[in-house]
Amino acid sequence: MKNSIVILALLTLLGACKNNGSNTASSAKASTKETVESTVKQITVDPNRKPSKPDFQVLEMSNENDVLTVIFRYSGGCKEHDFNAYFSGGWLKSLPPQAIIDFEHLNPDNDACRSLVKDTVQFDLTPLRYGTSGSVVVKWPQEKVIETTYEYGK
Repeated sequence: MKNSIVILALLTLLGACKNNGSNTASSAKASTKETVESTVKQITVDPNRKPSKPDFQVLEMSNENDVLTVIFRYSGGCKEHDFNAYFSGGWLKSLPPQAIIDFEHLNPDNDACRSLVKDTVQFDLTPLRYGTSGSVVVKWPQEKVIETTYEYGK
């Protein structure tokens, strides 16, 4: 009888943290690219920000119409998460110029659940424009293959 109660309690706890693949973040995000909503976050320009050690993965970055779409994967599933993006304000000298961005994972309620969650977040790319060059390569330095070319003014 005592073992049955313990097993039932464990199953209840596991069920409480189970993520069915639905989005855990605010209405600004969605779990798949096809269902992304129209709320776009600003990229913060901060030359003094130190890069953070990520507790998440960037699965994909793409852009369209001045909007960067990023698909994140992280551990959680029981609480709301969010992301911010930062740019130092300096471009790498290359053709086209390159802009390195850093992401901040916001987990204010310390979600201890261990489901793998995918969220899509959109950011306004206009702070990354480099004069009249017409394009900027946007990179995430933690993963060299994660980049997208932002073209504007055409």
